[in-house]
Amino acid sequence: MVFVSGAVVMSVELMASRLFAPTFGNSIFVWGSLIGVIMIALSIGYWYGGKQADINPYFHVLSSIILISGIFVILIPITAPFVLELVQFLRLGEMFGPLLAATLLLVIPTVLLGMVSPYSIRLVTEDVVKLGSISGSLSSINTAGSIFGTFFTVFVLIPNFGTREILTSLGVVLVVVSLMGRTWKDGVFVFLLVTLLLVPEVFVASKLRVLGGRVIYRKETPYSTLTVIEKKGPGTLTLFLDDLSHSSMYLNGSNKAVFRYTDYFNMAFAYNPNISEVLFIGGGGFSGPKQFLERYPWVNVDVVEIDPDVVDAAYRFFNVPRDDPRLDVFVMDGRAFLVDAPSYDLIVLDAYSPTYVPFHLMTLEFHSELNEHLNADGVIVSNLITSLVGDTSELLWSEVKTVEQVFPNVYLFPTKNILSSLVQNLIMVVHESQEVISDEEASENIMQVLPDNTKVMRYYDNLYTGEPAVEGIILVDNYAPVDTLLNPVTKMSYERSGRLNESSFISQYLLAGLWIISLGAIYFIINSWNRRQSVSSSI
Repeated sequence: MVFVSGAVVMSVELMASRLFAPTFGNSIFVWGSLIGVIMIALSIGYWYGGKQADINPYFHVLSSIILISGIFVILIPITAPFVLELVQFLRLGEMFGPLLAATLLLVIPTVLLGMVSPYSIRLVTEDVVKLGSISGSLSSINTAGSIFGTFFTVFVLIPNFGTREILTSLGVVLVVVSLMGRTWKDGVFVFLLVTLLLVPEVFVASKLRVLGGRVIYRKETPYSTLTVIEKKGPGTLTLFLDDLSHSSMYLNGSNKAVFRYTDYFNMAFAYNPNISEVLFIGGGGFSGPKQFLERYPWVNVDVVEIDPDVVDAAYRFFNVPRDDPRLDVFVMDGRAFLVDAPSYDLIVLDAYSPTYVPFHLMTLEFHSELNEHLNADGVIVSNLITSLVGDTSELLWSEVKTVEQVFPNVYLFPTKNILSSLVQNLIMVVHESQEVISDEEASENIMQVLPDNTKVMRYYDNLYTGEPAVEGIILVDNYAPVDTLLNPVTKMSYERSGRLNESSFISQYLLAGLWIISLGAIYFIINSWNRRQSVSSSI
């Protein structure tokens, strides 16, 4: 227990620096805050642990301390976005911001881990004459754990795993260690508790939504598991890919948007009221294309969808017209389609999902190709799933920085009035014009197309005017770590096809197992060496 607690403290400190980097950078203030806060917390833990050990010198109390510390460590990556947004809201700057963030996130688990050593000394000591040697032995074991935790984290974990996965695995390790000496019933209860904490929200929510309706069609496609769900209550039909909702329509045949973000596509007319040629990259259930065809009779729509089974399901279940002369559907990759494509007034990018973003549709080269296929005063609208601040915003700001290399004006519109640190559908509008569109011009442009423009203008009022939350990177074909940037958003790993890796649900357990095996091996070596030394001394 002492060995593991020492390893976890150092690993948490190192991982916290990476958790803070997107918001505060990697400055001396970050490291000074982390080191200072952890040292203060450990000091409090040493003092309070020794005091409590004299009052309640029982093993089950020590194991409970470790259990609670493990739960708080698991909560660090879950609560970090909210804490970092709070600190940014308080405008404490790069000097004192990291200090408050470190205090809020790290003090409680570190105090608890600091209690382990003095508590262990009190439980092990039976003879006061041996107090010095016992204290020295446990202190050296704690230090050995800290050394191992430092090297193992830096040279093995960080190069191969994500920040959130590592932090979560540290909490799981503490929980597993806390079960030593407990009954199997305690173990089952704690296992269920930790599993509940580890279940990714997006994964569970999608499963519950699937179970809430009637499955009318299901098929394994070359790219995903396609499911069509009918829900009598809200009167909707929803297309799921890998159990994540992508498109939905009302059963009464209305083309009104079920998912609000598709309504935001209409804001393109705020920047160019003369749109007539439209391209959708990504079809799904054709919610956007159907709405454009119904609402704007002068508009021609091309749709590119890579999965033929998705197109077939759209025709069969989502009322996509097969013989509308204004609609052309192409089954192929969106970027490959651009090779021989004509020019458009509007290009809508709706090929991204909560689990997978095709990196080749986000790079500098791709947007340069889009620019070549835009008519004068052309507009691009992208549906991104991201947050505006925190580590879940890194992909967004990298994409914005990339697009700004090609287009002069980029506008961001959150689709929900929620905390900026929460993941949501976020609409990025790119305008080819050098001039910035004013609110008055936007309103006049929309009025030309939609006499009743109240809803669209209400969406337009959500325009984000803040500064980039993190320093993004320019994504290029040669280097576009989209999967790495997306991982904090999904909290899970996905294959290139977008299919969920089945092992990702238990990846934290597997990583925790790697910790336990490594820690156990090192501890066994140290313990064997100590025993040989004791035998040699007695001889």
